Amino acid sequence: MSHAPLKIANAQAFWGDRNDAASELVTQVPDLDYLTLDYLAEVSLSILAQQQVRDPNAGYARDFVEVFGSLVPYWKSGGRCKLITNAGGLNPIACARACAQRMLELDGPRLKIAVVTGDGVLDQLQDCSHPDGDCLFCHMESKDPVCKIRDRLITANAYLGAEPLIEALSAGADIVITGRVADPSLTVAACVHHFEWPADDWNRWAAATVAGHLIECGVQVTGGISTDWLSLLDPVSIGFPVIEMEFDGSFVVTKAADSGGRVTTETVSEQLVYEIGNPDRYLSPDLTVSFLGLKLDQTGENRVRVTGAIGSPPSPTYKVSATYRDGYRAAGQLTIFGRDAVKKARRCGEILLERMRAAGMTWREAVVECIGAGACAPGMLPLGDIASLKEVALRIALESDDKDSVDYFTRQIIPLVTSGPQGTTGYAEGRPRVHPIFRYWPCLIHRNRVNSQVVYVDYKSQSSVQAGTIVPPRTVPPPRQSIRRHTLEPVTTKDEGARRVLGDIAIARSGDKGTMSNIGVIARRANDYPQLANWLTAERVASYLAPMEIQQVERFELPNLHALNFLVHGVLAHGLRTDAQGKALGQVLLEMPLDSDSMPGDQDE
Repeated sequence: MSHAPLKIANAQAFWGDRNDAASELVTQVPDLDYLTLDYLAEVSLSILAQQQVRDPNAGYARDFVEVFGSLVPYWKSGGRCKLITNAGGLNPIACARACAQRMLELDGPRLKIAVVTGDGVLDQLQDCSHPDGDCLFCHMESKDPVCKIRDRLITANAYLGAEPLIEALSAGADIVITGRVADPSLTVAACVHHFEWPADDWNRWAAATVAGHLIECGVQVTGGISTDWLSLLDPVSIGFPVIEMEFDGSFVVTKAADSGGRVTTETVSEQLVYEIGNPDRYLSPDLTVSFLGLKLDQTGENRVRVTGAIGSPPSPTYKVSATYRDGYRAAGQLTIFGRDAVKKARRCGEILLERMRAAGMTWREAVVECIGAGACAPGMLPLGDIASLKEVALRIALESDDKDSVDYFTRQIIPLVTSGPQGTTGYAEGRPRVHPIFRYWPCLIHRNRVNSQVVYVDYKSQSSVQAGTIVPPRTVPPPRQSIRRHTLEPVTTKDEGARRVLGDIAIARSGDKGTMSNIGVIARRANDYPQLANWLTAERVASYLAPMEIQQVERFELPNLHALNFLVHGVLAHGLRTDAQGKALGQVLLEMPLDSDSMPGDQDE
């Protein structure tokens, strides 16, 4: 058992993040113990499934092999940092073999590569006689039975927890490659293995889960997409986050000293409330966590200490992320410039759909959006503002069960360049592509019906997977290298005087949860929170967002963080919209006008 502090960093927030971040981080933080890389979003596996249909050896994030290769020189020089990633997707064994081959090609050390499998449960969801089929496999939001889409299912993966990863690390693995594992569990595994926390030490496991939640989205906790993003120092070189975990479960969020961005109680608070649902019952396959006792302390520049996580046993089920085929879609875009730009753009959309009808084409849903005229918040921008616009991007999107109808649709957009209004331009990308639609189907499965396994790559025979020889990591740390940077100074904004909208007294962050959006709102000043909590009710938020066709708003309070969390049901039901993941909704809410009689004034604390 070690009581020494543990350093864990994350250098990948999603499949498509910066490939050079991992090698940069291990250079910037040479005493790093663990590096995690998070590749999988809810629908990532459906994309991997398409690739695997074309190539049985595919099904994993191939970008990861490039990232892995970039770390080989670090390991060759004696670097000891262990690597944990879910880049294995649907085919973690093939991913591990590709990494082993890359290590051999680069003459790297024969590090022990472990593979965690067993998250795939597609066969169980497709089994009409399965005992869980009528209840747990129903859609978690709509409650629809799985039989509605069973014949169109293409992936179904249970969110595994940290246990198999801990097993792999305990067996001496230097690299752990998994499929669908809960994002925070990558961090939990490193902490539990290092400190040897008992399996029922719920509060310390909870602390590790909170730490994993904070860093799983990469630079979002170091200033990325923050409300005050314009004031960031050196956003060109924004640093990925580092956790310094203590044996007692307290930890510090920080970043490399020579990197850009910032770590403050504000950036940490924004990430804490990101996509958490009920903050008193944050559900993980490892345990249930309450955020209500969390405390943040700014202990130094770019150092925030987090304490107070409370844990309790997990539920008897795993969450399953399933995807299914649901037709085809396409979206095209043109730029319209000049007087009455919005009217002209909307008329172009009407013309296109009228041509579709005349040709006998069918579709389920179509949207005509004027980007620049409130497309991210339909119905909420004042009409006067819209009428004055001289430039908009016309975006038309359509989905249908019939691929031919969508293909016909894609052929009708570019002709508007000559048949539409004067000032139509921006068609350099040509005809849009037709894409298959993959819908997300969240459901549950009993834990005892999911069996995970840990296997190891054999460098000598990569065609098979078996127990390999443990190679002790080298102990010589790599030399610290200097990195040349181009620094951008923070942008300052003009003080507009008196508070007028919610954004003047609060910051916010939003994201998707199926057809729901999670919007966290945090008071800029602790003294403002009581009045904010009294004023910003679920009813008031529902009334403000009503033009966006919402169904219901739930509110949760986090007084310890001076924050409120809102679940906005149904706001993402229209998946064709520009803001299909609800990323802009926090900013939409911050434009909510304040009632000056009931909200805080400008007095100092």
